[in-house]
Amino acid sequence: MRGQNQLPEAEAIGESLIADFPEFLAAYDFLAAVKEQRDKLPDAQEVLQQATVRSPNNSNRQRMVGDVAVRNNDLATAEKAYSKVIDRRRGSSLKDVNDYTNLTHVLLDRGQTEAAKAITEDLRRSWRGNKQGEVAALVMESLCANKEGDASKAQRAVKKALGLYEAIKDDGRASTALSRKLTLDLAHACLATGEEEAARNIIRQVAAENHEDGAVIAQVQNIYAKAGKAADGKALLAEVGKEIVELNNRGVLAARSGDVAASVKLLIEAAERVPNLQFLVNAAKAIFTLLDLKGWDNTLAKRGLGYLENAQMKDMRNPKVISARELYQRVARKYGIPIVPLAGAKRNEEPADASRSGEASGARSRR
Repeated sequence: MRGQNQLPEAEAIGESLIADFPEFLAAYDFLAAVKEQRDKLPDAQEVLQQATVRSPNNSNRQRMVGDVAVRNNDLATAEKAYSKVIDRRRGSSLKDVNDYTNLTHVLLDRGQTEAAKAITEDLRRSWRGNKQGEVAALVMESLCANKEGDASKAQRAVKKALGLYEAIKDDGRASTALSRKLTLDLAHACLATGEEEAARNIIRQVAAENHEDGAVIAQVQNIYAKAGKAADGKALLAEVGKEIVELNNRGVLAARSGDVAASVKLLIEAAERVPNLQFLVNAAKAIFTLLDLKGWDNTLAKRGLGYLENAQMKDMRNPKVISARELYQRVARKYGIPIVPLAGAKRNEEPADASRSGEASGARSRR
Protein backbone atom coordinates (compact mmCIF):
# COMPACT_ATOMS: atom_id res chain seq x y z
CA MET A 1 0.00 0.00 0.00
CA ARG A 2 2.75 2.41 0.90
CA GLY A 3 4.71 1.54 -2.23
CA GLN A 4 1.60 2.31 -4.30
CA ASN A 5 1.18 5.63 -2.44
CA GLN A 6 -2.03 4.45 -0.78
CA LEU A 7 -0.97 6.10 2.46
CA PRO A 8 -4.29 6.20 4.39
CA GLU A 9 -4.68 2.44 3.87
CA ALA A 10 -1.04 1.81 4.85
CA GLU A 11 -1.50 3.96 7.97
CA ALA A 12 -4.60 1.99 8.98
CA ILE A 13 -2.74 -1.33 8.61
CA GLY A 14 0.17 0.01 10.67
CA GLU A 15 -2.17 1.12 13.44
CA SER A 16 -3.94 -2.25 13.48
CA LEU A 17 -0.58 -4.05 13.73
CA ILE A 18 0.38 -2.01 16.78
CA ALA A 19 -3.02 -2.60 18.36
CA ASP A 20 -2.78 -6.36 17.81
CA PHE A 21 0.95 -6.76 18.51
CA PRO A 22 2.16 -3.89 20.75
CA GLU A 23 5.58 -5.56 21.13
CA PHE A 24 6.20 -5.67 17.35
CA LEU A 25 8.49 -2.63 17.30
CA ALA A 26 9.14 -2.52 13.55
CA ALA A 27 5.45 -1.69 13.11
CA TYR A 28 5.96 1.56 15.06
CA ASP A 29 8.80 2.60 12.75
CA PHE A 30 6.70 1.82 9.70
CA LEU A 31 3.66 3.68 11.01
CA ALA A 32 5.74 6.72 11.97
CA ALA A 33 7.26 6.83 8.47
CA VAL A 34 3.80 6.71 6.87
CA LYS A 35 2.48 9.44 9.18
CA GLU A 36 5.49 11.58 8.31
CA GLN A 37 4.76 11.10 4.61
CA ARG A 38 1.25 12.32 5.34
CA ASP A 39 2.66 15.44 7.07
CA LYS A 40 1.42 14.24 10.45
CA LEU A 41 4.70 15.04 12.19
CA PRO A 42 3.39 15.33 15.77
CA ASP A 43 1.66 11.96 15.39
CA ALA A 44 4.82 10.42 13.91
CA GLN A 45 6.84 11.68 16.87
CA GLU A 46 4.30 10.28 19.32
CA VAL A 47 4.42 6.83 17.68
CA LEU A 48 8.22 6.74 17.82
CA GLN A 49 8.23 7.83 21.45
CA GLN A 50 5.83 5.00 22.27
CA ALA A 51 8.37 2.60 20.77
CA THR A 52 11.27 4.13 22.74
CA VAL A 53 9.37 3.48 25.97
CA ARG A 54 9.25 -0.21 25.07
CA SER A 55 12.86 -0.28 23.79
CA PRO A 56 14.81 2.66 25.27
CA ASN A 57 18.24 1.42 24.11
CA ASN A 58 17.59 1.50 20.36
CA SER A 59 19.86 4.30 19.15
CA ASN A 60 18.51 4.34 15.61
CA ARG A 61 14.98 4.97 16.86
CA GLN A 62 16.18 7.62 19.33
CA ARG A 63 17.77 9.40 16.39
CA MET A 64 14.50 9.17 14.46
CA VAL A 65 12.73 10.78 17.43
CA GLY A 66 15.27 13.59 17.36
CA ASP A 67 14.90 14.11 13.62
CA VAL A 68 11.11 14.32 13.77
CA ALA A 69 11.19 16.48 16.90
CA VAL A 70 13.44 18.98 15.11
CA ARG A 71 10.93 19.24 12.29
CA ASN A 72 8.21 19.69 14.92
CA ASN A 73 10.30 22.43 16.56
CA ASP A 74 10.25 20.38 19.77
CA LEU A 75 13.90 21.14 20.48
CA ALA A 76 13.87 19.95 24.10
CA THR A 77 12.82 16.45 23.00
CA ALA A 78 15.33 16.53 20.13
CA GLU A 79 18.18 17.47 22.49
CA LYS A 80 17.27 14.65 24.87
CA ALA A 81 17.04 12.08 22.05
CA TYR A 82 20.30 13.06 20.34
CA SER A 83 22.14 13.13 23.69
CA LYS A 84 21.01 9.57 24.38
CA VAL A 85 22.33 8.43 20.99
CA ILE A 86 25.78 9.92 21.65
CA ASP A 87 25.95 8.49 25.18
CA ARG A 88 24.89 5.02 24.02
CA ARG A 89 27.29 4.86 21.09
CA ARG A 90 30.31 6.59 22.63
CA GLY A 91 33.36 4.45 21.96
CA SER A 92 31.33 2.07 19.80
CA SER A 93 32.02 1.08 16.21
CA LEU A 94 28.44 2.22 15.51
CA LYS A 95 29.09 5.84 16.45
CA ASP A 96 28.10 8.36 13.78
CA VAL A 97 29.54 11.81 13.24
CA ASN A 98 26.06 13.10 12.38
CA ASP A 99 24.91 12.43 15.94
CA TYR A 100 27.30 15.12 17.18
CA THR A 101 26.32 17.61 14.49
CA ASN A 102 22.60 16.94 15.10
CA LEU A 103 22.96 17.79 18.78
CA THR A 104 25.12 20.82 18.04
CA HIS A 105 22.47 22.25 15.69
CA VAL A 106 19.77 21.81 18.33
CA LEU A 107 21.88 23.45 21.04
CA LEU A 108 22.62 26.42 18.77
CA ASP A 109 18.94 26.77 17.92
CA ARG A 110 18.17 26.75 21.65
CA GLY A 111 20.75 29.50 22.25
CA GLN A 112 23.12 27.20 24.17
CA THR A 113 26.29 28.19 22.33
CA GLU A 114 28.73 27.12 25.05
CA ALA A 115 27.16 23.67 25.20
CA ALA A 116 27.32 23.47 21.38
CA LYS A 117 31.04 24.35 21.50
CA ALA A 118 31.60 21.62 24.09
CA ILE A 119 29.94 19.02 21.85
CA THR A 120 32.08 20.25 18.93
CA GLU A 121 35.24 19.70 20.98
CA ASP A 122 33.97 16.25 21.96
CA LEU A 123 33.43 15.56 18.25
CA ARG A 124 36.96 16.70 17.42
CA ARG A 125 38.48 14.42 20.07
CA SER A 126 36.32 11.41 19.25
CA TRP A 127 36.95 11.63 15.49
CA ARG A 128 40.58 12.75 15.41
CA GLY A 129 42.26 11.45 12.25
CA ASN A 130 38.98 10.81 10.48
CA LYS A 131 38.30 13.09 7.50
CA GLN A 132 34.54 13.18 8.00
CA GLY A 133 35.09 14.03 11.65
CA GLU A 134 37.53 16.79 10.79
CA VAL A 135 35.11 18.36 8.32
CA ALA A 136 32.24 18.06 10.79
CA ALA A 137 34.23 19.70 13.59
CA LEU A 138 35.23 22.60 11.32
CA VAL A 139 31.65 23.07 10.09
CA MET A 140 30.27 23.12 13.64
CA GLU A 141 33.10 25.41 14.77
CA SER A 142 32.13 27.80 11.98
CA LEU A 143 28.44 27.75 12.93
CA CYS A 144 29.26 28.30 16.62
CA ALA A 145 31.57 31.22 15.77
CA ASN A 146 28.94 32.69 13.48
CA LYS A 147 26.38 32.45 16.30
CA GLU A 148 28.78 34.35 18.57
CA GLY A 149 29.33 37.03 15.92
CA ASP A 150 32.96 36.09 15.22
CA ALA A 151 32.77 36.32 11.41
CA SER A 152 36.50 35.95 10.75
CA LYS A 153 36.78 32.75 12.81
CA ALA A 154 33.67 31.37 11.13
CA GLN A 155 35.09 32.07 7.68
CA ARG A 156 38.49 30.53 8.48
CA ALA A 157 36.85 27.34 9.69
CA VAL A 158 34.54 27.02 6.70
CA LYS A 159 37.40 27.59 4.23
CA LYS A 160 39.37 24.78 5.88
CA ALA A 161 36.28 22.57 5.71
CA LEU A 162 35.83 23.35 2.00
CA GLY A 163 39.46 22.45 1.34
CA LEU A 164 39.02 19.08 3.04
CA TYR A 165 35.73 18.54 1.20
CA GLU A 166 37.42 19.04 -2.17
CA ALA A 167 40.25 16.69 -1.19
CA ILE A 168 37.74 14.02 -0.19
CA LYS A 169 35.89 14.43 -3.50
CA ASP A 170 39.15 14.07 -5.42
CA ASP A 171 39.93 10.93 -3.42
CA GLY A 172 36.80 9.35 -4.89
CA ARG A 173 36.55 6.50 -2.39
CA ALA A 174 33.07 5.76 -1.05
CA SER A 175 34.52 4.92 2.38
CA THR A 176 35.76 8.48 2.87
CA ALA A 177 32.86 10.33 1.23
CA LEU A 178 30.88 12.78 3.33
CA SER A 179 27.38 11.78 4.34
CA ARG A 180 24.51 13.66 2.72
CA LYS A 181 23.67 15.22 6.10
CA LEU A 182 27.21 16.49 6.65
CA THR A 183 27.39 17.77 3.06
CA LEU A 184 24.29 19.88 3.69
CA ASP A 185 25.75 21.06 7.01
CA LEU A 186 28.78 22.29 5.08
CA ALA A 187 26.50 24.12 2.66
CA HIS A 188 24.70 25.68 5.64
CA ALA A 189 28.01 26.95 7.05
CA CYS A 190 29.01 28.28 3.62
CA LEU A 191 25.75 30.19 3.31
CA ALA A 192 26.07 31.56 6.85
CA THR A 193 29.57 32.92 6.13
CA GLY A 194 28.89 34.45 2.72
CA GLU A 195 30.34 31.59 0.63
CA GLU A 196 27.15 31.59 -1.42
CA GLU A 197 28.55 30.13 -4.64
CA ALA A 198 30.09 27.17 -2.80
CA ALA A 199 26.83 26.61 -0.94
CA ARG A 200 24.87 26.76 -4.18
CA ASN A 201 27.10 24.21 -5.92
CA ILE A 202 26.89 21.77 -3.01
CA ILE A 203 23.14 22.10 -2.55
CA ARG A 204 22.47 21.87 -6.26
CA GLN A 205 24.12 18.45 -6.45
CA VAL A 206 22.47 17.12 -3.29
CA ALA A 207 19.04 18.38 -4.37
CA ALA A 208 19.44 16.85 -7.83
CA GLU A 209 20.40 13.45 -6.42
CA ASN A 210 17.54 13.49 -3.90
CA HIS A 211 14.82 15.52 -5.60
CA GLU A 212 12.18 12.90 -4.74
CA ASP A 213 13.11 12.89 -1.03
CA GLY A 214 10.81 15.33 0.75
CA ALA A 215 12.97 15.39 3.89
CA VAL A 216 16.05 16.47 1.93
CA ILE A 217 14.15 19.16 0.04
CA ALA A 218 12.73 20.43 3.35
CA GLN A 219 16.23 20.55 4.81
CA VAL A 220 17.48 22.59 1.84
CA GLN A 221 14.58 25.01 2.24
CA ASN A 222 15.33 25.30 5.96
CA ILE A 223 19.00 26.09 5.30
CA TYR A 224 18.09 28.98 3.02
CA ALA A 225 15.33 30.16 5.37
CA LYS A 226 17.78 30.33 8.30
CA ALA A 227 20.08 32.47 6.15
CA GLY A 228 17.18 34.80 5.30
CA LYS A 229 17.28 33.68 1.68
CA ALA A 230 14.17 31.53 1.39
CA ALA A 231 13.37 32.87 -2.09
CA ASP A 232 16.86 31.95 -3.34
CA GLY A 233 16.41 28.41 -2.07
CA LYS A 234 13.05 28.08 -3.77
CA ALA A 235 14.48 29.37 -7.05
CA LEU A 236 17.42 26.95 -6.90
CA LEU A 237 15.15 23.96 -6.25
CA ALA A 238 12.91 25.00 -9.15
CA GLU A 239 15.97 25.28 -11.42
CA VAL A 240 17.19 21.81 -10.40
CA GLY A 241 13.72 20.36 -10.94
CA LYS A 242 13.53 21.84 -14.43
CA GLU A 243 16.94 20.42 -15.37
CA ILE A 244 15.93 16.97 -14.16
CA VAL A 245 12.69 17.03 -16.16
CA GLU A 246 14.54 18.10 -19.32
CA LEU A 247 17.22 15.44 -18.92
CA ASN A 248 14.66 12.73 -18.33
CA ASN A 249 12.39 13.78 -21.18
CA ARG A 250 15.21 13.59 -23.72
CA GLY A 251 15.89 9.96 -22.88
CA VAL A 252 12.23 8.99 -22.64
CA LEU A 253 11.41 10.58 -26.00
CA ALA A 254 14.29 8.70 -27.63
CA ALA A 255 12.99 5.44 -26.16
CA ARG A 256 9.45 6.11 -27.38
CA SER A 257 10.72 6.81 -30.87
CA GLY A 258 12.14 3.29 -30.93
CA ASP A 259 15.79 4.40 -30.88
CA VAL A 260 16.85 2.35 -27.87
CA ALA A 261 20.58 2.91 -28.47
CA ALA A 262 20.09 6.70 -28.46
CA SER A 263 17.96 6.38 -25.35
CA VAL A 264 20.71 4.45 -23.58
CA LYS A 265 23.26 7.12 -24.46
CA LEU A 266 21.07 9.96 -23.19
CA LEU A 267 20.02 8.17 -20.00
CA ILE A 268 23.62 7.23 -19.20
CA GLU A 269 24.50 10.92 -19.56
CA ALA A 270 21.64 11.80 -17.20
CA ALA A 271 22.69 9.19 -14.61
CA GLU A 272 26.30 10.37 -14.69
CA ARG A 273 25.31 14.03 -14.28
CA VAL A 274 22.55 13.47 -11.72
CA PRO A 275 22.85 10.04 -10.05
CA ASN A 276 19.46 10.12 -8.38
CA LEU A 277 17.25 7.05 -8.05
CA GLN A 278 15.07 7.89 -11.05
CA PHE A 279 17.95 8.35 -13.50
CA LEU A 280 19.88 5.35 -12.18
CA VAL A 281 16.84 3.12 -12.68
CA ASN A 282 16.03 4.58 -16.10
CA ALA A 283 19.61 4.09 -17.31
CA ALA A 284 19.75 0.52 -15.99
CA LYS A 285 16.43 -0.43 -17.60
CA ALA A 286 17.43 1.15 -20.91
CA ILE A 287 20.71 -0.76 -20.92
CA PHE A 288 19.11 -4.13 -20.20
CA THR A 289 16.36 -3.46 -22.73
CA LEU A 290 19.06 -2.84 -25.35
CA LEU A 291 20.91 -6.01 -24.31
CA ASP A 292 17.65 -7.94 -24.57
CA LEU A 293 17.26 -6.75 -28.18
CA LYS A 294 20.87 -6.77 -29.38
CA GLY A 295 22.58 -9.44 -27.33
CA TRP A 296 24.70 -9.52 -24.19
CA ASP A 297 27.65 -7.14 -23.89
CA ASN A 298 29.76 -7.54 -20.74
CA THR A 299 30.99 -3.93 -20.65
CA LEU A 300 27.55 -2.41 -21.04
CA ALA A 301 26.02 -4.94 -18.64
CA LYS A 302 28.61 -4.03 -16.01
CA ARG A 303 27.64 -0.37 -16.33
CA GLY A 304 23.95 -1.26 -16.03
CA LEU A 305 24.64 -3.36 -12.95
CA GLY A 306 26.52 -0.45 -11.42
CA TYR A 307 23.55 1.87 -11.89
CA LEU A 308 21.17 -0.78 -10.57
CA GLU A 309 23.29 -1.42 -7.49
CA ASN A 310 23.55 2.32 -6.74
CA ALA A 311 19.77 2.64 -7.07
CA GLN A 312 19.26 -0.34 -4.78
CA MET A 313 21.61 1.19 -2.19
CA LYS A 314 19.31 4.22 -2.14
CA ASP A 315 16.03 2.30 -1.79
CA MET A 316 16.05 -1.44 -2.41
CA ARG A 317 12.28 -1.75 -1.85
CA ASN A 318 11.30 0.93 -4.33
CA PRO A 319 8.97 -0.58 -6.97
CA LYS A 320 11.04 1.01 -9.77
CA VAL A 321 14.21 -0.61 -8.42
CA ILE A 322 12.48 -3.98 -8.10
CA SER A 323 11.23 -3.71 -11.70
CA ALA A 324 14.74 -2.91 -12.98
CA ARG A 325 16.24 -5.78 -11.00
CA GLU A 326 13.67 -8.21 -12.44
CA LEU A 327 14.46 -6.99 -15.96
CA TYR A 328 18.18 -7.57 -15.41
CA GLN A 329 17.56 -11.08 -14.08
CA ARG A 330 15.26 -11.98 -16.98
CA VAL A 331 17.75 -10.78 -19.63
CA ALA A 332 20.67 -12.49 -17.89
CA ARG A 333 18.78 -15.79 -17.81
CA LYS A 334 17.86 -15.40 -21.48
CA TYR A 335 21.56 -15.42 -22.41
CA GLY A 336 22.65 -17.94 -19.78
CA ILE A 337 24.61 -15.34 -17.78
CA PRO A 338 25.09 -16.02 -14.04
CA ILE A 339 23.08 -13.53 -12.00
CA VAL A 340 25.25 -11.28 -9.84
CA PRO A 341 23.93 -10.71 -6.28
CA LEU A 342 23.47 -7.00 -5.64
CA ALA A 343 24.30 -5.17 -2.44
CA GLY A 344 21.42 -4.22 -0.18
CA ALA A 345 20.51 -0.84 1.25
CA LYS A 346 23.15 0.87 3.38
CA ARG A 347 22.29 0.61 7.05
CA ASN A 348 23.96 1.41 10.32
CA GLU A 349 22.84 -1.68 12.18
CA GLU A 350 22.99 -2.44 15.86
CA PRO A 351 21.71 -5.39 17.92
CA ALA A 352 18.66 -3.30 18.86
CA ASP A 353 15.43 -4.44 20.44
CA ALA A 354 17.18 -7.66 21.48
CA SER A 355 14.99 -7.96 24.53
CA ARG A 356 11.92 -7.80 22.31
CA SER A 357 13.09 -9.99 19.44
CA GLY A 358 11.09 -12.98 20.57
CA GLU A 359 7.89 -10.97 20.76
CA ALA A 360 8.55 -9.43 17.34
CA SER A 361 9.16 -12.82 15.78
CA GLY A 362 5.99 -14.08 17.37
CA ALA A 363 4.05 -11.16 15.98
CA ARG A 364 5.36 -11.87 12.50
CA SER A 365 4.44 -15.54 12.72
CA ARG A 366 0.92 -14.74 13.94
CA ARG A 367 0.08 -12.23 11.19
